[in-house]
Amino acid sequence: MNRIRAPRAVDLQKLFALYSDGKLTAAQVAARQLTRSYPGHPSAWKVLGAVLERLGDSGSALACKRKAASLAPDDAEAHHNLGNALMKQGQFVEAQVCYLRVIALKPKFAEAHRTLGNALRKQGLFCEAEACYRCALDIDPLDADCHNNLGNALKEQDRIEEALEHYHLALKFNPQLVTAMANIGTAMCDQGRVEEAILYYRQALVQEPDNAQIHSHLLFCLLHCEGVAPSEVYGAHVAFGVHFETNLRSGWSPHTNLRDLGRRLRLGFVSGDLRNHAVAHFIEPVWASLNPAIVELWVYSNHVLEDAVTFRLRRLVPNWQQVTALSDEALAQQIRADGIDILIDLSGHTGHNRLMAFARKPAPVQATWIGYPGTTGLHSIDYLICDRFNAPLGLYEHYYTENFARLPSSGAFLPSVRAPAVNALPALKNGYVTFASFNRPNKLGRRVIEVWSQVLTATPGSRLLLGNVVDACGARALADRFGEFGIAAQRLAFSPKLPMGEYLALHRDVDIVLDTWPYTGGTTTNHALWMGVPVVTLRGPSRAHCQGAAALGRIGLDEWVAVDEVDFVRKAVEHATDIQGLANVRASMRERWLSSPWRNDAAIARGLEAGLRVMWQRWCAGLTAAHFQVEATPSESTYA
Repeated sequence: MNRIRAPRAVDLQKLFALYSDGKLTAAQVAARQLTRSYPGHPSAWKVLGAVLERLGDSGSALACKRKAASLAPDDAEAHHNLGNALMKQGQFVEAQVCYLRVIALKPKFAEAHRTLGNALRKQGLFCEAEACYRCALDIDPLDADCHNNLGNALKEQDRIEEALEHYHLALKFNPQLVTAMANIGTAMCDQGRVEEAILYYRQALVQEPDNAQIHSHLLFCLLHCEGVAPSEVYGAHVAFGVHFETNLRSGWSPHTNLRDLGRRLRLGFVSGDLRNHAVAHFIEPVWASLNPAIVELWVYSNHVLEDAVTFRLRRLVPNWQQVTALSDEALAQQIRADGIDILIDLSGHTGHNRLMAFARKPAPVQATWIGYPGTTGLHSIDYLICDRFNAPLGLYEHYYTENFARLPSSGAFLPSVRAPAVNALPALKNGYVTFASFNRPNKLGRRVIEVWSQVLTATPGSRLLLGNVVDACGARALADRFGEFGIAAQRLAFSPKLPMGEYLALHRDVDIVLDTWPYTGGTTTNHALWMGVPVVTLRGPSRAHCQGAAALGRIGLDEWVAVDEVDFVRKAVEHATDIQGLANVRASMRERWLSSPWRNDAAIARGLEAGLRVMWQRWCAGLTAAHFQVEATPSESTYA
C-alpha cells in the first residue's frame, strides 16, 4: 500500500502562521504550492479552503473543502468544514449529510449537533432541528448560540414562551449576543408586546449599529405602535436611509440600458415571500395577467424554503433565480448584469428583504410594492406603486421618500381555492352577532381592545372570536386585557393558527370582522370579504391605516370605513343591529368582488404596464422620478 506523501511540519506551521496573521494573499500562494506538491494530502486543501473563504471566493473554497473531505473520510473537522461551506451556498441537504458523518465520527461533538439542527431548520424541519439542539445542549448546556437557535426552532412552532426562555438563556451565557437580543424583540413583537420589543431592538443596535436587518425589524415594529406618531415613524425610516444608503450613493454607476421608449422592458421582482405567504396572493394574479410582449419577467427569490405555491409561481416566470446565498453586493451585480430595466421590491422592511441590494441602485428605475405599507426610506427606490384606494391623493405623500405611482387599481388578490362557499348569516341562526379578528396578535394594541370592548358592550349578547392565538398563555393574556374594559371571558373565543381551508371556514361562524389600527388588515380583510364577511375598519393618518379601507373601497363598501374611533364604534353597532342588511351584504359580497373593475386582474395588469411605461419614459428622457397617476380607461367605472 502506497503511503500518501505529507507536507513537512515546518511548511504547515508557516502556512498556519500566515493564515493566523491575516496575510491571506501570501497564505493562498503557500497553500496552492503545497496542494501542487502534495495533492493527496488533506491538510493543505483544508487551509486553502479556509483562505479562499476569507478572500470571498466561496465557490473555490467549497471545491477545496470537498477535496479535503474526500481525502480524509475519517476527519471530522474536514467534514464539518465542508458542511459549513455547503450551508453558506444554500445546499442544506448535502450539509446535513456532512454533519451526520461528523456525528458518526465524534458523537459528543456538540457543535456538529448544533449545525445539523441549523441544516434541518433551514429545510423547515423544525421539530427535528429542536431535537438536534437539545442533543447539543445535553453535551454543552452553556452554548449561547445553541440556546438561541433552539429558541428559533421553538418560535417556528409557535411555542413563543419556550422560545423566549432560551433566548434569555442565550443572553445569560453571552450578554453580547446580538441575535438573541433581536430575537427576543421579534418574539415580543409577535406577542403584541411592541414597546418591550422596541427596547430589545434598540439594545441590539447599540451593539451592531450597522445591522440593516435589525433596523428593519425595528421599523416594522414601530408601524404597530399606537403611541408613535406617523411623523416619528417616517423620521425613523428616513434615518435608516441616511445611515445605510449615504455611503453607497457614491458607488452608483451609470446604467447602460438601451433608452428606447417603446421596447419590451425587463421587469425584475425581489422578494423573500414567494411561497405560502400573503404576498403570493397579491402578486400571482398580476404575473399571470402581464403581457409578455410588453414585459419580460425576472424574479430574485430570497427564501430557502420552497413549496407548492413557489412552484406554481415559477411556472409564470421565465427567469427565476434563488439568491439567498448572494451578498447584497453580489445580488446587485447580478441584477445589473441581467440588464433589469425596472426593479420592484415586494418586501419593504419585512423579513428576508434585500433593501441593501436596492440601495446600490442596480437598476435605472426602482419601485416598492405590496409587502410593506410604509416607506423604505431609500432614495434609490424611486416609486411606491399604489392606487387612490390605499393612497388617496395628498394624504400620505409627505411620509414617503418614494414618489407615488398611482394606478387605476393596485388591488389584485387571488382568493384561496380552499375557500368554502359563502353561507347564510350566522346571526340568523344564533340569535346574536359574532364579531371576529384574524389579524396578528401584535396588531391588537391597548386602544384597539378598548374600542372593541365598547362595541361589545353596546351590542348585548355579542361574541368575539380571535384568531391566530398560538397558545393558552396568549389566550389568557388577551382575556385579561379585555377584562380590564369589562368584557367577560365567556364572551371571547380563541382559535389557533389553522391551515388555510380551516381558517377560511371559521368565517362561516362570523357576522362582522373588526379591523385593527394603526396597522390595519390587508390579507385578512381580503379573505374575509371573499367569505362574505364585511369588515369595520378605520382610515387614519398613515398608509398602514388604509389597507382595510382600500379593500372595502374597491368593492363599493365605503360605508364600512370609519373616520375615527367614535365613528368606528357607531358603525360597528349600527351594522350589528341591522341583521337583514348584514344578510344582504353577505349574500352579495362575492358578486360585488367579481363585478368590480378594481378587482379585475387583467385591468390591474394593464394599469401596471401603463405605470411602468411612464416610469421608463421619464428615465429615458433624463427626468427624475415624480408623482404621477395613470387614468382609468373608459371601461373602468366605479362599482354600481
